[in-house]
Amino acid sequence: MKIMSAGPTSIAERVQQALVRDFTNTDLDRNYPEIQHEAERKVSSLLNTKAATFLMLAEPMAGLDGACASFVEPGSRALCLVNGPFSQFLADFVKLYGGDPVCWNLNQRTGVDLEELKSYLESDHDFQLATLVHCETPTGVSQDIHAIGALLRSYGIMTIVDSVSGLGGEAIDFDRSQIDCLISGSQKCLSAPVGLTTITLSERATQFLINRQSPVRTYYTNFRTYLLEEEFEFPYTQSGNLVYALSEALDMTLSHDYAAHHASYAQRTRRAIEMAGLEIFAQKNRSNTVTAILLPDGVDGDRILDRMQDHGYILSGGLNQWHGHIVRIAHMGNNIAEESEFIKMLAQLSVILREEGVSLSIDLDEAFRQSGQEL
Repeated sequence: MKIMSAGPTSIAERVQQALVRDFTNTDLDRNYPEIQHEAERKVSSLLNTKAATFLMLAEPMAGLDGACASFVEPGSRALCLVNGPFSQFLADFVKLYGGDPVCWNLNQRTGVDLEELKSYLESDHDFQLATLVHCETPTGVSQDIHAIGALLRSYGIMTIVDSVSGLGGEAIDFDRSQIDCLISGSQKCLSAPVGLTTITLSERATQFLINRQSPVRTYYTNFRTYLLEEEFEFPYTQSGNLVYALSEALDMTLSHDYAAHHASYAQRTRRAIEMAGLEIFAQKNRSNTVTAILLPDGVDGDRILDRMQDHGYILSGGLNQWHGHIVRIAHMGNNIAEESEFIKMLAQLSVILREEGVSLSIDLDEAFRQSGQEL
């Protein structure tokens, strides 16, 4: 089965081999801590920062939960920029941990308009923190976290950013963005196995956690534990093998301009979709890691996905009100390691779309080839 979905993505053979490299006791092996810390430094390097990164043995949703638990204090007023399911999760977590979420509901097809956000903050900026999603994977809309982060920082607002589908696939300068907490994971653009969350913190965020007076209302995902643990190098037992695989995937990522590679595939994929006469769901702020096709009325997206699986390809669909109306192509991570495989997927998708009654001006695979010649 060829994985072309929006995470978990396919995994390169050398990353798979690293996963079973050896086994050790990560609690007691005195050589292990440096292995994990080196992987953490690689994440920071990918973010163009020397800010601290730590790894959690958990799927990234735990990182989002932990960020809100760690930074939200009782009564904290939080501006939650909501333009899809995952940004809504952040707002829900804020409320769960005693905060006061103020949801600014955005157009799911366009995301944040910076000028509108400036106007909003001019009239109301009494927030302790803000939450947003870098790339809202279900819609293929990305946010300019550098401009948004700098704007929020100008009002002293601490920022929590979900970049689970952005890290690696989008160019990120953590320091320039002025955000405080960036959460990502192993299974999207990095194309490592599921099971690790990356947390990168600004110095301001670190000091907030160190000095926080009210108790953090969670145990395993309490960020303070990862920063302040004294008895052991890591607060809980780690998975050395997942870390070996992530470290290998990060070596592959850092070996070339990974973000530029994603940007090229994104541009060609969007151009191919438009040449074929199809509609891209995201009207503005289009992601470089996933593109969503809005299907014509009456076309069953679930059936298209099922038929693609019958032919050996796993793609993603829409969520919530867009379930059945969207097909998502994830041009991320190891999914785009081989152009020939990506083109074969587009060829099969073209066949199935036509058979399901979708009119195409040109096959997607041919349009993708032509778009590459135009660049």
